[in-house]
Amino acid sequence: MKNISCLLLSGAVLMAFGLSPVIAQTESALLRDLAEENKKSVEALVLYPSETRLAILETTKHPEVLIKMQDMREKTSAAFRTLIEDFPRTTQAVFYDLSRYSGMVESLVSQKNDLAALRKTLEALPEDQRDEAFGVVIRQMPALLQINDLNQTTHRAFERLIAGYSAPAQRAFEHLLGLPEVIDLLNEDLRFTILVGETYRDNPAWVIQKMDSLNLTVARAHAEELENWKSSLENDPTAKAELQSAASEYASEYASENGGDSEEYYGDDLYSDGNYADRDDDIAVRHYYEPYPYWYGYPYWQPFPRWHPYPWWWDWGFRPHGMVIVYLPSYHFTQWYFGNPHHHDHYNHLSTHFVNHYNGHRHSGTSISMGVHEWREQNRAVISDEFLADKTRLPERMKEYGRFEQGRQEFNTKNPRTPATQEVFLEKNAQKYPEIQRSRTASKVEIQRENEVTRQKRADWAPAKAPSRAEPVPAPKTERPARQTPVPTQKQPNRTQPPTTREPAPNPRTPRTEQPARTPAVPAPRTRPDEAKDYNRQKWGEQKTPQETRPSAPAPARQPRTAPQKTEKSRGRGN
Repeated sequence: MKNISCLLLSGAVLMAFGLSPVIAQTESALLRDLAEENKKSVEALVLYPSETRLAILETTKHPEVLIKMQDMREKTSAAFRTLIEDFPRTTQAVFYDLSRYSGMVESLVSQKNDLAALRKTLEALPEDQRDEAFGVVIRQMPALLQINDLNQTTHRAFERLIAGYSAPAQRAFEHLLGLPEVIDLLNEDLRFTILVGETYRDNPAWVIQKMDSLNLTVARAHAEELENWKSSLENDPTAKAELQSAASEYASEYASENGGDSEEYYGDDLYSDGNYADRDDDIAVRHYYEPYPYWYGYPYWQPFPRWHPYPWWWDWGFRPHGMVIVYLPSYHFTQWYFGNPHHHDHYNHLSTHFVNHYNGHRHSGTSISMGVHEWREQNRAVISDEFLADKTRLPERMKEYGRFEQGRQEFNTKNPRTPATQEVFLEKNAQKYPEIQRSRTASKVEIQRENEVTRQKRADWAPAKAPSRAEPVPAPKTERPARQTPVPTQKQPNRTQPPTTREPAPNPRTPRTEQPARTPAVPAPRTRPDEAKDYNRQKWGEQKTPQETRPSAPAPARQPRTAPQKTEKSRGRGN
């Protein structure tokens, strides 16, 4: 899988730069580095069906439209929120749901005087949501009229935006409106988007063939990984029980963030009635059909990007009532789990199970491999590869890590002005955390080795640094004295001339006008060369791997009972 994705992207880079595939070794190494940066974006996109992949390729030829669509979305989503923000959140949720169904708001407005027709239109909603939606429609028809006007304005603006493009391009952009997470992904990595678009324009058949091949490879690898996750959980009842406990904790925290009951997760289109019996797993993918509209976004109170109203158990990766595993735990769940140190203390067998799965699938790009990898990188100063590799001692090591981070959090809470990094806290408490101390020592060696490997890779394409020679020390500059303006000598008045009349004293109320003294010109302030780049770096959606690993500690971990961060990109599951 890794080789195929690198092949696709390396070829894309080659074509984008106008280079032949037969090039020098140094150029090949540089292009491989560029290709690896976009590997995960490729895998996320190729998991979509063929029709969607073709639409994606067509849209990459016109990145300027994607940028304009994002600008439009910022304005339309703000306008939509303004229209509904004064209502209770449950009412706002109804407005968001009504906007998910194409043409529903327009039909409701046109049928506002026909109650039977309104109920008929609302039958597209899940059965347990229809009565509440009907009440909102009857009471808040003026708001629906405004939303309908906004819909029409947005639709006309979008049509004007794409009117000048070819028919295939117009169809592609219209197709992707039903997959808003894809538009977000393409906008978040515009370098990748432009690169693929130029390559597809030059050689469409080659790009389609590579994406089709990669689709089969990635899908097969993910299916094998899922089967491995299922079987390993069945063979580890302790980890399985801890996963259920952690899932209940996650549900409680998520529900509290949304002001609801974890047993009644609003927006569950499939199982909100609690009837889980005799349901096939394939029903669970129905949520893909009706995402929140791209122009208005998902509900703003969601703690992370959620373009589809998943069932409330979806993030765990299993259905309750018998624990039927349907997928890997989501990236958000994995991130939430590893971001709370007390989990590793309370559920150390589950933490071990996550890490062991990660060790076997480090480069899969799935939710577990991504979540655990980020946790490992954030704790690289104290978590070594050797620490994670010993399966026998890993449960106790994970428990000790959980206690170590909880202790550091408590210390930093009591000392907010002088918070301790992981290294500083460990130096003060080395005897209390012997496994972490040994891991810290191993990490130093591993980091040095990784930095050397990084430098060696760079040496494959970067010219070697020439030995430096001493430069002569410049002589100190002698400042010139300030130029003195000579004082003119006053001439004696001519005796034959009448005496000069003395000027009257100036009026104290009228300031005397004097010629201002000449001052040297002050140059305009110079802009730091990297200032613009640093500002724009904040806009990049994907963090790039640093060239060298630095043994610096991350910011103090979050306190327990925090919502997952709002950072996820689409992982190929419609998130």
